[in-house]
Amino acid sequence: MTYYMVLSFIIVNYQSEKYLENCISSIKEKVLSVDYEIIVVNNDNGNLEAKLANEIKVIKSEENIGFGAANNIGAREAKGEILCFLNPDTKVISEDIKSLLDEFDKNDKLAIIGPKLLSDKNEVQWWCAGKEVTVWSIILNNLGYRRDKKIWESSKKIKCAWVSGAAMFIRREVFEKLGGFDEKFFMYFEDIDLCKKVRIAGYKVLYYPNFAIKHFGGRSFSLDRKAQKCYYYKSQKYFLRKWLISQ
Repeated sequence: MTYYMVLSFIIVNYQSEKYLENCISSIKEKVLSVDYEIIVVNNDNGNLEAKLANEIKVIKSEENIGFGAANNIGAREAKGEILCFLNPDTKVISEDIKSLLDEFDKNDKLAIIGPKLLSDKNEVQWWCAGKEVTVWSIILNNLGYRRDKKIWESSKKIKCAWVSGAAMFIRREVFEKLGGFDEKFFMYFEDIDLCKKVRIAGYKVLYYPNFAIKHFGGRSFSLDRKAQKCYYYKSQKYFLRKWLISQ
């Protein structure tokens, strides 16, 4: 397959138009050293085509099909060698994206890179990267113990088990080889699941704090906390059944 550009940003929109424009503007402002395209998969009813610049490709979904499924649609239309799945409630703040992409050239077994995610208070978000997810780690997390703190607080690049799908760079070839995101996850845990598939296939996942993206967190969709928890625990249950309990 011939690739016409190095990087494809894939953004899933669902009730997040007021954040989407700022996200796209930050890409245009900060990503200057590489060729890229922007693809927006619209999981909402709004007419984004009339609101976004002509050079941005908008793919209309007939319904809200979920985060992973929508990203899979965007990936099938992407032309980049590297895919960047990016939440609409994010803002690129670092400029040297080429330094991150160069990591792929240094190691052909490196498949996924996650940048540092910062809150609107410029604090590192604890869910941006982590260790292997186990039943015990989930219990500790529910009790408020953050066992992954050394990873997401690292000032140097470090290998990890998973990185957040809010901002995830992955080799297109590997993504396609592994069948993309598991669409049985409507939202939550699809990023951890993909990273696990990548590692089982013999590839590596890297947390790269030298490149930072601001993530305003939870604003890329409009759900009350009860609905969010419902999706979260449903996905958690499926993840446990898929990888831990059934084996």
